[in-house]
Formats: sequence, structure tokens, C-alpha cells
Amino acid sequence: MIVHDLMRELAEKAGHATTVTAGAIGSLYSLFVQNPIGFICALVAVASFVMNWYYSHQRHKLARQQQGRDSGG
Repeated sequence: MIVHDLMRELAEKAGHATTVTAGAIGSLYSLFVQNPIGFICALVAVASFVMNWYYSHQRHKLARQQQGRDSGG
């Protein structure tokens, strides 16, 4: 793995963790304050998780296709 790939992977993991943490904190905050911000934070956290999963899935699918082409021909 080259340095560029490693840095991109670290940035993706940090971004995902930050978004989910912010969503969780906002959701917990809304339980005590009773305002809609926590609901919005929870939606952002779920949307971020789904988006990260989708793009990760697509990246792994592309990598498998490229490995198949490289080993097959």
C-alpha cells in the first residue's frame, strides 16, 4: 500500500468517526434539552454511515474487479 492510499484511508476513518461521534453527542444532548437539533444530528450520523458504507462497498468492488483483470490476463 502506498502512502497516498494510507492517508486517504486514515482521512476516511477519521471523518466517519467524527461524524458519528457528533451525531451521538447531539442526540444525547437533545434527550436532556428536548430540542430538534438532536434528531437532525442523528439523521446526519445515519446518513454519513450509509454514505460511507456505499462508497466503501463500491471501492472494494472496483478493487476486486481490478485484481481479477490483473491476475487473469
